[in-house]
Amino acid sequence: MIGGIAGVLTGVIGSQFTIAGVHPVIAPYSIALAFGAALLTGLFFGTYPASRAAAMRPIQALRFE
Repeated sequence: MIGGIAGVLTGVIGSQFTIAGVHPVIAPYSIALAFGAALLTGLFFGTYPASRAAAMRPIQALRFE
């Protein structure tokens, strides 16, 4: 969640600058879309390995360390 907020803030701040004569414009829905994509990615890649590890027996999980 923190990464999503940091990414959205970086994009909003970065859009305030004029680059090669072009002034970027941010559509309001794109902020929610970017934050939602970051949140869903973080949730998936955080919970999927955790659920696999929770299903393993502790001795089997430690064997691979």
